[in-house]
Amino acid sequence: MQAILHDKIQIAKAVNAQLITLDEAPKGYKDFDKGAAKKFVIDPHGTAKKAGA
Repeated sequence: MQAILHDKIQIAKAVNAQLITLDEAPKGYKDFDKGAAKKFVIDPHGTAKKAGA
């Protein structure tokens, strides 16, 4: 937890998370159901990408 809080590791990379749009959500659900080894985070308004820029 301390490593995350002090920006020593990036949690999204550590848990294999992928940011997807609302339009990409159906494919993300299909991939997840097939056992994809990643987590999908739906960003319906594109605000996360803007915040990370």
